[in-house]
Amino acid sequence: MSHTYLITLKPLEPFFFGGEFTFGADETRKESSRYSATSTQFPQQTALLGMLRKTMLIQNGNLTMHRKGEWVDSSGRGKFSQNHEDAKNLAGTGAFSYENSVDLGSIVFLSPIFIKDGKSCFTANAKDYGLELKAQENALVSFGSGRKQALVFQDYDAKKHECFEFISQNKKLKNFEDFFKEIETVGIKKSKDSESDEDGFFRKKSYFPQKSAHFAFFATFSEPLKWNSSVIVSLGADQSSFALTLKEELEGFELLFKEVHEVKELSRMVLVSETVISQEAYEACSFIWGKRTSFRQLTNARHGKKSKRYYLLERGSVLYTEDLQRLDKALNQEHLRTVGINHYFKIEGKKHV
Repeated sequence: MSHTYLITLKPLEPFFFGGEFTFGADETRKESSRYSATSTQFPQQTALLGMLRKTMLIQNGNLTMHRKGEWVDSSGRGKFSQNHEDAKNLAGTGAFSYENSVDLGSIVFLSPIFIKDGKSCFTANAKDYGLELKAQENALVSFGSGRKQALVFQDYDAKKHECFEFISQNKKLKNFEDFFKEIETVGIKKSKDSESDEDGFFRKKSYFPQKSAHFAFFATFSEPLKWNSSVIVSLGADQSSFALTLKEELEGFELLFKEVHEVKELSRMVLVSETVISQEAYEACSFIWGKRTSFRQLTNARHGKKSKRYYLLERGSVLYTEDLQRLDKALNQEHLRTVGINHYFKIEGKKHV
């Protein structure tokens, strides 16, 4: 029997969720460092997974704090350790991979993260809000290959078209700024000899809740959690503090938001999480209204090594298709969906109703 919990994360201080590009030099800016960085709106699902694993180990007494860090104590290489076995069964082993499944222990499933404000819950609204179909033409498109039925929308301009970003289960529309205010910090980091460092100048934009807004997600486990219902956790590039609370629930993400996106003339998918999209998925699309972003994960935190770059479509992106089943098959990757990536709602068009 599985157990599903609603987990909420209330910021206790300004938070900064880092994307791929923050401060410092990288392969795209080898000569100079970035001095300005803005927090992403949401933490990555992989960050939620890491935070959850660590909290589980701490709450169950498997993780030991040492002067030089924290780790799961064992009896040594080649020797049996009950503590080590318990930790593996609880939180699994191995780092998350975009390409392969990993052992997550008792963690069965994470939903995409969303915003909770009072009794209302908000997820990404479809970015095609207000768009009206004008015509369909057989033409070459910028994704996929060859010619296909391209869609032409009334008064569509990719540079000017704007929409509300979030929609509640009661179909109330809000922007991110209605939940979290931007906080700008400007400063100088000194070197060890207290001299100003050219790479030490920075401007950082963080966020903090306007009123009662906080983050939430559903998590399903193979066994009931044995920990305090309210704990303090760290999350984000600055290791900001969040109050984590959990409550066992019968419903989940899909049931909560299944009715929020309107039926239109054509069939489409609305992405409610970052989504890895393959060439096969591109081929199944007639039109894509969305934005692509890049992600890389740490493969060795101690030495700062990162994985190769992956390109994901952002939440709220809309994929129009003439074959929902084909597109669903291309996107439905279980090892990604397990941690809250590649989640979407399939919406059958009026033409097929």
